[in-house]
Order: sequence, then C-alpha cells, then structure tokens
Amino acid sequence: MKTQIKIGLSIFSFFWIMACSSQTNDSSISSVSPDELEQVISDNDNLVILDVRTPEEYSEGHIKDAVLIDFMGEDFQKQIENLDKSKTYAVYCKAGGRQQKASVEMEALGFGKILLLDGGMTSWTAEGKPVEK
Repeated sequence: MKTQIKIGLSIFSFFWIMACSSQTNDSSISSVSPDELEQVISDNDNLVILDVRTPEEYSEGHIKDAVLIDFMGEDFQKQIENLDKSKTYAVYCKAGGRQQKASVEMEALGFGKILLLDGGMTSWTAEGKPVEK
C-alpha cells in the first residue's frame, strides 16, 4: 500500500512539474529592485515613471520625473487610457498593492512593458535612493 502511494505521488509530482514548466509567461509585467530601476532610469529614454499614489503622498517625496496618476482618483482609468502604450512604464506606489492593481489594468489596455518597483516607494527610500519633493 505504501509503495502504491509513493508511486502515485511520484506520478502526480511529475505531471505537476511538467504542467508548470510548460506554461509560458506572456505577461508584460515584471518586478525590479530599487537598484535595477535606478539602472533602467539611467539607460532607457523610452521610460515613463508612473507614481500611482495620492497627491499628498507624491508631495512628500517622489522619484525624479515621476508622473502622478492617483490610482484612487476618479479619472485613473481615463488618464491611463491616454498614455502612450509603446513606452515602458515603471509603476510604483507606497508599498506595492496599488501598483500591482494599476499594472493589471494597464496590461488589459495593451501596455507592452510594465516594471513594478519591489516594495514600492518604501523600499526605494530604505535603500537611500534619491527623492524629489
């Protein structure tokens, strides 16, 4: 009986691994560390930095050249629909929740390349990265 269970679990595990490894990742969304984002900012002229926090949070400090579109604002959807979908977007919020939701909406609208800042602005400032007020 124990041998049959082990064989059954082995077969199940094999097929589970095969199913997971055969999936393709077609998502246009990827995460980057503060160091990686800093490098992308310096290397990419086609990058738009998108801050999806509130205006109050933005005024407390933001990444240089960040465009503010408040995820909680009434016109968020309309504002992102008007953005250039061919550009790369680095999206961040305070800790990561709003940026994730915003990126899913952006991907559904056809944005091709979206970078999410791991840990949001909290991790950016914790790593001592530059902030503008």
